[in-house]
Amino acid sequence: MSGAEKVETILLADDEQLVRDTLHTILTCQGYNVITAADGQEALEKFTENPTAFDLLLTDIVMPGMNGVESYKEMKKINPSIKVIFMSGFVDNVPPYVHILLKPFPPIQLLHMIRTVLDNKLLDL
Repeated sequence: MSGAEKVETILLADDEQLVRDTLHTILTCQGYNVITAADGQEALEKFTENPTAFDLLLTDIVMPGMNGVESYKEMKKINPSIKVIFMSGFVDNVPPYVHILLKPFPPIQLLHMIRTVLDNKLLDL
């Protein structure tokens, strides 16, 4: 293993503190650099500070203010190569054409989907 390997950075947006903390712990234990945001607006602000720093947006769909889909669409305008995985506890809000994790989900499912999305050129919105 060389010291030149890139650590992948995930921007995690969820309005529930417990969810953010739990996912942050899971992902950092797997070697990811994780930046958290409490809503879509905060995620967009952190993204615009350094749009090429993030490999993946992991975001809840339903959040107060700017939701996950809205923030992702704004990020995509700034950096079209950003990848996304949406999370939701509400099946009604799930677009059929995106990468989605339905809450609650086991950590292994999350980690598998992250690797799948990061390692492949999968279509996003």
